[in-house]
Amino acid sequence: MRWVAVDGAFDAAAIDYWSEANLRVLTQIAQFEERGVPVEQPTPQDLEIQRLHAKLDLLLGAVAELAPRFLDRPPRQPLQLSWRSLSFPADAQTPAIGSFGLVEVHLHALVLQPLRWPARMEQVSAGIAQAELLAANDAAQQALERHVFQQHRRAIAAARRS
Repeated sequence: MRWVAVDGAFDAAAIDYWSEANLRVLTQIAQFEERGVPVEQPTPQDLEIQRLHAKLDLLLGAVAELAPRFLDRPPRQPLQLSWRSLSFPADAQTPAIGSFGLVEVHLHALVLQPLRWPARMEQVSAGIAQAELLAANDAAQQALERHVFQQHRRAIAAARRS
């Protein structure tokens, strides 16, 4: 995660620009995470498509392993992302309360562009900073809500398995 400070509040044109950019990022993530529905009576074409998907998954896994070695990304840190806010560990570089910035979060190893969401620093308490994610257009807001919900659902399923 990285905070990129900006001077002053975001105007409507900037919010629209970042909303469209974030919608593209969230759509790419959804496409990478999408899985086909198994077919009960697969045709030869279905089997070939399954083999191609398996090969692509292997290649994408290899790229995901190699990419961090060649990309300049901020160090990983624990985050709590909701559709309204982002919480992260506070440190000496934590922005002042009330300041505006772009929160850059790399949500997926295979998507090169980070999510860049306009935000306002809300509070710092007990070593945790919280930034309010500023309103976006409906499509980007719904895509973020869907992503957060899917990640939450996966976390619950993983906890049940262990």
